[in-house]
Amino acid sequence: MKKLYYMLLLAVISITVVSCNGWDSPYYVDSIVGSWESYYGCQGNYEYDIFGQDRVRYDFYANKTGRYTYYSYYGLSYVDFDWETYGDRLVIGYYDGDSDYLFYGYDRNGDLLLALDSRFYQYTAYRPSGYWAPAKDASTVTVKGDMDKSMDNKSVSRAVKSKDELSASEAKEK
Repeated sequence: MKKLYYMLLLAVISITVVSCNGWDSPYYVDSIVGSWESYYGCQGNYEYDIFGQDRVRYDFYANKTGRYTYYSYYGLSYVDFDWETYGDRLVIGYYDGDSDYLFYGYDRNGDLLLALDSRFYQYTAYRPSGYWAPAKDASTVTVKGDMDKSMDNKSVSRAVKSKDELSASEAKEK
C-alpha cells in the first residue's frame, strides 16, 4: 500500500512539473486582440532578425476586423481585413482579396507566433506593439496601397516570410 501511495505521489509531481515547464513567463497573453509588430523569424533551426522596412504590423480589433500595415514602394501602406480563430488556426481575409490560413501560438515571452504549419517549422514572431485602437466601425474601413502589386512578387503569406524573401525585398529596394 505504501508503495502504491509513493508511485501516485511521484506521478502527480511529474505531471505538475511537465505541465509548468513549457510556460514560465510572467507575461500571459490570452487573446490575439491588440497590436503586434514583427521582429524575428525562424526557418527550421535558423533564426533571423527582421529590420526596418521589412517589419510589418497587425492590429486585431475586438470586433473581428483589423489592419495590416507594411512598407511599400510608396511608403507606409495598409490593408484592412476580417479575422477569425478556430482553435489554434487563424484565418485572415484581406479586403484586397488575399487571405491567410495560419497557425498561431505564443512563446515564453508572450510574443505571437504565426506559422504556415502546425509544427511551427517556419514562423514569424510578433511582439506587442504600443497601444491598440478600440474596435472601429466596419463601415468606415478603407483599402489603401497594394493595388498595383505584381503577381510574380507575391509571397505565400503576408504574415510569414522566409529569410530569402526578406533578402530579395532588400535587394529590390537598392
